Amino acid sequence: MTTETVTADWGSINIPTVDWESPEFHSGIERAVAAVANYQGGPGIVRSQRGIEVVGYDAAAAIVRNNDFSLGMKARMDSIGIDGEATRESFLNFLFSRDGAHHLRARRACAPWFASSSADRMRADVRAWVGEWLDDAAGEAGDFDFLWKIANKLPATLYCLIIGAPLTDAPLIQHLSEECMLLSAPPLPGHRERLEEAASKTKAYLLELTEQRRQNPGEDLLSFLVAAEARGEIDESDILAVSFNALVGSTDTTAAQMCCNLEALAQNPEQWQLLRREPERIPHAVMELMRYNPGAWSITRSAKETLTYRGAELTPDVTVFPLIFAANNDPAVFPDPRTLDVTRPHAKQPLNFGAGIHGCLGRMFSLLEQEEVLRATLERWESVEVVEADFSGAMFFLVPRAFRVSFTPAAS
Repeated sequence: MTTETVTADWGSINIPTVDWESPEFHSGIERAVAAVANYQGGPGIVRSQRGIEVVGYDAAAAIVRNNDFSLGMKARMDSIGIDGEATRESFLNFLFSRDGAHHLRARRACAPWFASSSADRMRADVRAWVGEWLDDAAGEAGDFDFLWKIANKLPATLYCLIIGAPLTDAPLIQHLSEECMLLSAPPLPGHRERLEEAASKTKAYLLELTEQRRQNPGEDLLSFLVAAEARGEIDESDILAVSFNALVGSTDTTAAQMCCNLEALAQNPEQWQLLRREPERIPHAVMELMRYNPGAWSITRSAKETLTYRGAELTPDVTVFPLIFAANNDPAVFPDPRTLDVTRPHAKQPLNFGAGIHGCLGRMFSLLEQEEVLRATLERWESVEVVEADFSGAMFFLVPRAFRVSFTPAAS
């Protein structure tokens, strides 16, 4: 283990220091969980080069629910070197970047549409798409490219339905989301330029579609927001805040999680067979899969004003990283956490969707997609094996670059 065990002074306490770039955090979740296990008790925090890492479940949950913290968008853009005014404005206008009345106005306007009934109305479409895509590949020999034929395709297609865009725009949506998600990836040369271009193109696309909905409204999210705008409840910046946020938050993150789910079940074939026998467990199984093998390894927060948290003095320019993978595998909350158990009772919810006022509004859509993909594959595949899995973005949001499986068809 190369994780440092020395301590560093921080405010009134000594906080252990870890190296987030060390192999322990980039060689799969098992090693990453082991690397922080000794620090999950007590304050539940460690320090790294990028800021404060929150590794205990209770500490992480307290941070994400604490209104004294923002999502740290400004600090994140500063760390990447994004200084273009238009780009900064776009990302700071995200619904999850806003705070106070500015946030609540847009959230209250869109919250009714994001109720579970909206997701349920789209379940039949999602089920039909996934079934068609899987059945189209049923006769193919060799490996199945799960990433490109299902995982990347479904969230972008559903987003088109959500905002009333042509379904043929799905490849564009997937590309724009992937580019915008560079904001939540390890910073690399060229990211700033790609982010600026993606922000500009996404804003132009959504503004054009918003104008179309003003002229020809439907039952989609943009039409719902346009109607609220016409009543004087919100303005165009609020519409952008919600629709831009939904694009980035609903596409790549869900695609990665679907790959992680299938990977976990392929490694635990007895759980796959249990779900084939008892498909009624699928909704709960999805939550356990997200706990066990999360696609989001960390989220970001920053103190709105200088404050002391668990003895650590935090200023607004310090980025705080609640580590989802660590919190979800805290043995004080989830006994024997590295055992996948789709029957496991969850006294506390995994933190994948955040919590509090910045909790994910679109969680029902992500759960819908995960459930329907799992249901469809369980019905059609007797067993599944991963033949290629390539993820980048550890310690941030995982990005699958390749994910291929082989499967044994279920007996008809």
